[in-house]
Amino acid sequence: MKYKVVVTAPIHEDGLRLLERETEVFMFPKPPGEEELKKAIADADALLVTMNVENINRDIIYSAPKLKIIARHGVGYDNVDVKAASERGIWVTTAPVLNETVADQAFALLLTLAKKTCEANNFVKSKRWTVRDPFIFQGVDVWGKTLGIIGLGRIGSTIAERAKGFKMRILYTDVIRKSDLEEKMGVEYKPLQDLLKEADFVIISCSLTEQTRGLIGERELKIMKKTAYLINVARGPIVDHKALVKALRERWIAGAGLDVFYKEPLPLDDPILELDNVILTPHIASNTVENRKRLAVTAAQEILRVLHGEQPLYPVK
Repeated sequence: MKYKVVVTAPIHEDGLRLLERETEVFMFPKPPGEEELKKAIADADALLVTMNVENINRDIIYSAPKLKIIARHGVGYDNVDVKAASERGIWVTTAPVLNETVADQAFALLLTLAKKTCEANNFVKSKRWTVRDPFIFQGVDVWGKTLGIIGLGRIGSTIAERAKGFKMRILYTDVIRKSDLEEKMGVEYKPLQDLLKEADFVIISCSLTEQTRGLIGERELKIMKKTAYLINVARGPIVDHKALVKALRERWIAGAGLDVFYKEPLPLDDPILELDNVILTPHIASNTVENRKRLAVTAAQEILRVLHGEQPLYPVK
């Protein structure tokens, strides 16, 4: 009898084919509700969770007596109750293959903010460009500026590599000091408060934990330079959203670039949508053709390893 794998939403066909060679796959056409999911995994051996599923909670995990692995189609696992899974002896795995892709998005937001690209594009497309004016849409240089990275893990260190190409001074803060990377990459460790005071651009690339939830609030935003930009490609709740709206509206900082939010999709009446000094993208940092394939294949391979009685390569510990 074949193992059963439940997939919470469509994934790249290469990952799906890997699973279908050895297992019976049940894939939801769109993310299911809790009761739908419980019914589907009642006899499942593996669950592949896409980013669109909000919460794999204790009740869901305990409703699947045969479950051996919960594989995340991404690197964040804040939507999985890891403690409950551990109690049941269920592996929770991630797919840490999106470092380069997310780092690209972080720098895309940084450059777009610095060069006022969105405003300039909208101006030209509005057919208001009638005279070449060298004084409109004046941005700021990126090269030679100071970048502060919050979280120097896989993604953060990849962002640092890009910053080196722009001849930036690179500061970082992390719960674990990375002395090896300091020497190898020429980055400087700073406590959070000092990093915020000194950086011209701050990029958030840490995991969402109880310690990082609300890490950037009103106090931290007031510490930043008035000319500084905040970029978040990690998780929305790391930033106090109301405080950020206030900071942008009152110009405590120059602007922000956000790919993640406290609630997704962002409510249509959210006041941040009315501000002119913020760039918003709909959680697309990992959305490239190549990376969708990598994520699906990696998650599928982790499932197959566990079903074969092997240890996964990327377990959550």
